[in-house]
Amino acid sequence: MPAPGSCTIDGVIMGRLRRRLGRLTEPLSDRSVRRLWYARTVSEAGNWAARIALTLYVFAETRNPLAAAAVTTVSLLPHLGVGQLLGTLADRFPHRSVMVVSDLVRGLLFLLLAVTDLPVPALLAVAFVAGLADPPFSAAYSAALPQLAGDRYLAAQTLFTGTRQAMTLLGFAVGGLLVATAGTSVALGLNGLSFFVGALFIAGIRPTRSRDAADRQPLLRPAVRALTSDRLIVVSVAVVTLGTLLGMSVESLMVAYAGHLHLGPTGAGLLATVPPVAAIATAFFLPSDGEHARLVRLVCGTVATMATISFAVFAFDSPLPLVLVGFLAAGALDVMTVPAGAVIAQRLPQASRGTAFSFLEGLLMVSHAGGALVAGALATGTSVPTAAAVMTLPAVASAGVGLLVLARPGRVGAPVPVAVPVPVAVQD
Repeated sequence: MPAPGSCTIDGVIMGRLRRRLGRLTEPLSDRSVRRLWYARTVSEAGNWAARIALTLYVFAETRNPLAAAAVTTVSLLPHLGVGQLLGTLADRFPHRSVMVVSDLVRGLLFLLLAVTDLPVPALLAVAFVAGLADPPFSAAYSAALPQLAGDRYLAAQTLFTGTRQAMTLLGFAVGGLLVATAGTSVALGLNGLSFFVGALFIAGIRPTRSRDAADRQPLLRPAVRALTSDRLIVVSVAVVTLGTLLGMSVESLMVAYAGHLHLGPTGAGLLATVPPVAAIATAFFLPSDGEHARLVRLVCGTVATMATISFAVFAFDSPLPLVLVGFLAAGALDVMTVPAGAVIAQRLPQASRGTAFSFLEGLLMVSHAGGALVAGALATGTSVPTAAAVMTLPAVASAGVGLLVLARPGRVGAPVPVAVPVPVAVQD
């Protein structure tokens, strides 16, 4: 028999959860946001399945861990340098057109990989070319979503990020299963088809664009100026970059950490699921509105707290139950891109928003690649827990400095609510 009052408490909790879930899914009432969400969900699952399939295939062909790691490298390289130039396409042309063409290019190239038997160097080259379509797609998506979602942008960003984490888990699981049961070609072919399905969904969204078609003003310099002239943007970028660096560093040490704890492949698989689960759970409790200054303080405070927890766990070489806590805390930092990204998107000028986001994407990719390399070097020279502990320090330091900067007197710009809608351009 339930204790007196327990049913009432359970009812209140369930009511709050339903209201929270309702606020998160509210943006899907808009047909264009809903179609964009469908497209991203399908293509994200296919993309992660293809990545694990390619990694397994390259390792099986070469028996070389460095060659297998090259799959991740070729997925990051398109975002560096050339990615910023390709990202300007999102501000030159209609967002819908850029996303559809990008998906069609990726779909065709992954179908090519599925139906041909290429040597590993050629396979990696095709994967790199397919990856070149990612920066313009990401820039166009980042520029279009604030216009499509309007005053529900933060809720939409939270929903999309949580879904991406869920598709990462599903993609890894399905990709490994497909390779084991049907072969690499099937996984790559399904990924190619997922991009075509995404293009069909995106073709039906409302047309938006960053600027008038006749406007040919430069984009790169205004984008850099916009990113560096606003205190809230600078703090958000610095804290999120170093916070997610911790998450990537921990992810790169998962197999080594499992070996350190004598857990074997099963334990490595367990650790691999922890950060995405933490990110999904954290996304569920993020605020769906708020003033910009308050949201940036939330990001700084959360990063400082979670990174400190991770440091304490790793620095004392804790046993498995506590190591899971450290991985959970590090994984939660990945979704700090949601409130920070909402602040950045609303404060950037619409005319160069896509280009600015391509710079941010490149910065994140550089930090992720650098974090993985430094973490690996530290683990080799010291120990795995020591390396993980050291990689928490940049996140703690950046969050502390960010809070100090925000506490200083002076103008940070009017604290504009995230709920302010962005005008929609309808030419296509």
